[in-house]
Amino acid sequence: MIKLLLITCATLTLTLGFAQTNFNLVKIDSLNKTKNQIYSDTKMFIAEEWKSAQNVIQNDDKEAGMVLVRGSSKQTVGMGMGALVEIWYIYDVKFLMKEGKYKLILENVKYEKGPSTMWDKYAEFLEPHDKDTFPGAMKCGLYEKRWNELMASLKSDMQKIMDDYGKYIRNPSSTNTGW
Repeated sequence: MIKLLLITCATLTLTLGFAQTNFNLVKIDSLNKTKNQIYSDTKMFIAEEWKSAQNVIQNDDKEAGMVLVRGSSKQTVGMGMGALVEIWYIYDVKFLMKEGKYKLILENVKYEKGPSTMWDKYAEFLEPHDKDTFPGAMKCGLYEKRWNELMASLKSDMQKIMDDYGKYIRNPSSTNTGW
């Protein structure tokens, strides 16, 4: 009995010790803008980046300086012989702001759907992690090259959101247009 307990504890420790952490991006920066200017510019960025701001904004609290967006990303993967499949992901972006500072958090990147429900069984192996290692074709439904391309493309799209916001928020505030 004690042996079984020790083996179980050792297995759990090894499993938890080597578990991959979810893929998250965080950016904190200072700029010469008021909280209201950052908030207003953030709302403009959201409207331009996602095209339908009302559909993606999940929480909007101007007083607290927080906007939560749930976005989606379509990734196209080649399957060989010219066949392409589309895999959809959802993710959350938290825009946090205060006087002269913002924090951007992109997290909860999750598989949403594939070209058919058959792909749902691969969901956990089609999600990005901080330290991606190919799980094997039997677990993810893709060969290693295609899986690596998928993860690189998805992470690139997520990083682009972070970079685009960083550039956008540095522009002169839309509230000071002199109109």
